[in-house]
Amino acid sequence: MNTKITTRELVITALLIAFGIVIPTACGFLRVVLPPAFTATLLAHVPIFIAMFISPWSALFTAIGTTIGFQFSGLDPVVVARAGSHIVFTLVGAFMVKKNVNIVLTGVVTTLLHAVVEALTVFLFLSLGWTVAKNGASFISVAFYTTGIGTLIHSAIDYVIAVVIAIPLTKAKAIPKLPKIF
Repeated sequence: MNTKITTRELVITALLIAFGIVIPTACGFLRVVLPPAFTATLLAHVPIFIAMFISPWSALFTAIGTTIGFQFSGLDPVVVARAGSHIVFTLVGAFMVKKNVNIVLTGVVTTLLHAVVEALTVFLFLSLGWTVAKNGASFISVAFYTTGIGTLIHSAIDYVIAVVIAIPLTKAKAIPKLPKIF
């Protein structure tokens, strides 16, 4: 792995972190909330996915930066922990892109991994009593049905949007060339 990050990549990564913080904190009109642990803000993952297309370093820094931003913005701890879990799927996806795995397969793998890791994060919070299921809902239904399936859908939509945005960014040479679609 290239252990260097260029100044250009660092600046783009910083901008992606800023977008990754502003979108979920300032665009409440794009948010869906299903208590106790699921929130989804349309476009919230787009900066992370674009960072994933740049490099593993960009993906890692963007995932960490957005998590810190969520913490400072006062969001619920389970939401911050879910944001922290993005490190897992973004690194996997960034290495897939680096290995030139096609965009569709990368999307399927990262979307599934994203949903599983977020569901496990919520399940951990529920199991430890750090958040509580409402109206007698089971841990399984809150963690795996609501959060897991919700994240699967939300991640897939954001991934497609990120690819649509990344295509002209690659043509403008703002980010590296994407692997083939299929």
